[in-house]
Amino acid sequence: PQRIFTYAASLRNGGYYNHGSRLSVSGELGYRFQPYVGITLTSAYNDIRIPQSSGQTTFWLIGPRIDVTLTNTLFITGFAQYNDQRNNVNLNARFQWRYRPASDLFIVYTDNYLPETFFVKNRALVLKFTYWWNI
Repeated sequence: PQRIFTYAASLRNGGYYNHGSRLSVSGELGYRFQPYVGITLTSAYNDIRIPQSSGQTTFWLIGPRIDVTLTNTLFITGFAQYNDQRNNVNLNARFQWRYRPASDLFIVYTDNYLPETFFVKNRALVLKFTYWWNI
């Protein structure tokens, strides 16, 4: 049984590549409409500094996510994400069929847009097949 209301927060601070540093603060709020639908809102702030290149960048990643359980073997997930560093909006839809334990078929559709005009940067349709070998 999953909780109806969920939340999480994290703070990370440490090294990043060639003597650089990274500070990351993230949070998540979720609500589950029992037993089939979960909605989550996530946000993350990143501050990356790389002294050798005199580089510093800060950016936010923000987005909602919805998970729908159709049966105990069929799932649909959709999410959107805004990245202010890349000036990008990403939309994803994923269909998952768990045809046996630890073995899945995924069909993923993704779109990347410019946020002001919704001009399409790229699109992709991906098929992924996993199979558990019990050796």
